Amino acid sequence: MARVAKKTATRKKTTARKATARKTVAVKKPAVPKSITNAEAKVKMQQKVLDQAEKKVSGATTKLATQRKKVDAENAKLAKLRADLKAKREKARKNGTQAAKRAVEAARAKVGAASLKSKELRDQMKLVRGEQSAAKKLVARERKKLRTAERNYATKVRAQAAKDAKKEKAAQKKAAAKAKVAARKAAAKVKAAERKAAAKAKKVAAKAKKAARKVKAKAKKAATPRKAKAAAPRKKAARKGPARKKKAAATKAPRKTPARKKTARRGRPPKAKAASAS
Repeated sequence: MARVAKKTATRKKTTARKATARKTVAVKKPAVPKSITNAEAKVKMQQKVLDQAEKKVSGATTKLATQRKKVDAENAKLAKLRADLKAKREKARKNGTQAAKRAVEAARAKVGAASLKSKELRDQMKLVRGEQSAAKKLVARERKKLRTAERNYATKVRAQAAKDAKKEKAAQKKAAAKAKVAARKAAAKVKAAERKAAAKAKKVAAKAKKAARKVKAKAKKAATPRKAKAAAPRKKAARKGPARKKKAAATKAPRKTPARKKTARRGRPPKAKAASAS
């Protein structure tokens, strides 16, 4: 018994759940075609690639600015060292001592080292500028690809919208035709009902007329006296008697028709009998 009760309770719960699910059915959106989904995904991916390329450009620009600052600082140092070398050369030319000459050599070495370092920094800056240029070219290329992807996506969306509009128009046309047919059927039903009602009314009127006629005949019959009723048939029979006798006489005595007279044919003599000739 407990098992049966459990099964019944489970069945009731399932029925209630199904009824609730049936009530709260969400309206399904029309499925987006795979081609449009793929085109949209391609646009998003291309946008990501473009963002990465733009990040590279911004990174190269920052690097170039930093490198330019280094080059400018090294150029300032080199200019200072060159000015120091020039002053020391002037001093050595005036004094001509060994110490002044050694100072000039040391200053020259420093200028050479600084100029080499400045050259290296300039070369590095050239490399960074090349990276920036390549990144900018990549950005231009990816932007072009993104525009193409967006154009393809827009074209597919428009084509799908046109297709959906065509389907909707066809559905509306079908619904209108269905409604027209339904209206025609309803009108036909109304007409049939009207005809049926008219026929019924006619039938009722005919029945009423018949009943009225019967009532009238009955009333007439009731008003007529009995003796008149009994005399009337005898009178009728007496009236019909001579006619019946005349008809019987006509059938019994057939009418005699007169014999046809033989007329002599003109232009020819009558034929002689064979007995007279002998």
